[in-house]
Amino acid sequence: MDPPAYEDGRVLTLAHRGKGPTATMTVLEDTDRVLARLYPRLHGAPPLDPERSSATLRVVIFTLVMLEIVVIPPALVSVLTGIAKELAATLLFFLSFGLIYAAVVLCLRWEDAGSPEDLGLHLDTGTLPHLLIGGTAGTAAAGLVIACAIMFGGTLRDASEITAALISSELIITAPVAMFEELAYRGYLMTRMERLLGPTRGLVGASIIFSLLHFTWWLPLGSVPAHLVALFTLNLALGGIVLGLGYHMSGDRLWLPVGFHFAWNMLAYVVFPVFPRDPATGTPTVVYMPELFQIEWGVTTLVAFLFGLILMWLLMRTRGHGVQGLRAAA
Repeated sequence: MDPPAYEDGRVLTLAHRGKGPTATMTVLEDTDRVLARLYPRLHGAPPLDPERSSATLRVVIFTLVMLEIVVIPPALVSVLTGIAKELAATLLFFLSFGLIYAAVVLCLRWEDAGSPEDLGLHLDTGTLPHLLIGGTAGTAAAGLVIACAIMFGGTLRDASEITAALISSELIITAPVAMFEELAYRGYLMTRMERLLGPTRGLVGASIIFSLLHFTWWLPLGSVPAHLVALFTLNLALGGIVLGLGYHMSGDRLWLPVGFHFAWNMLAYVVFPVFPRDPATGTPTVVYMPELFQIEWGVTTLVAFLFGLILMWLLMRTRGHGVQGLRAAA
């Protein structure tokens, strides 16, 4: 293979590698010319926009912080046993929400952009209607998955297991999960990625990150079949898109997606057995055709999310929102 040549026909060879500063500069200049010829798109590229670079860095750091919040608590709990494990799990679970809020606050201060309330958490006369509409759409969407499981033999939790204690514990867990995940993924991450990448790419990109950061559900690798991992990831990405569209159709406010997220999770974890393993014992959960009927793991979830999105849009349209909110976001 011939060595790379310059425009004037000269060739970069070992003869250029002399000694002393002059020879060193010659080699650097020669290298620059060769790179410019081999990779012309890199030569003379415009300098990076400092503001855009800073915004990108914030998104990357925020995503890494969310990753650490997902990874570290289970790792710490895994080395404990007995009552100490239970107490640590509870403490770290609620501490993680404080860390999420702190991460949002610090990133907003970094960009000098107000408070978390400015991301859509402010309270007014629209708060309750948005929560109710989101909750109605989320209930209907999850209800569709439940109906499919009932009609076609999917596995549901035994009625004797659905106790007041289970419902109250899920309320305590689901309420902060819905609130703080929406603040993090829709309120901060999605809006910042939309500024960087545009509305569509930002919405999809943030939804993919939201989905991938639920990876602990299918760890350790190989414990869950690959097709179920793919379906789970796709389902949650679509769910993130639905929640993001809900954020925009409500005028860039969080209460609509919070309501949807809360209702969906409540039904998912009260009516269905926890899959793919029992969180208390770690033993695999046996369900019938999870790729079809298990909520968040089966294809019926894809249909349900789309159904929930349409219903949410129709309900918001009756209040004069929906299309206007989405057009404003675009």
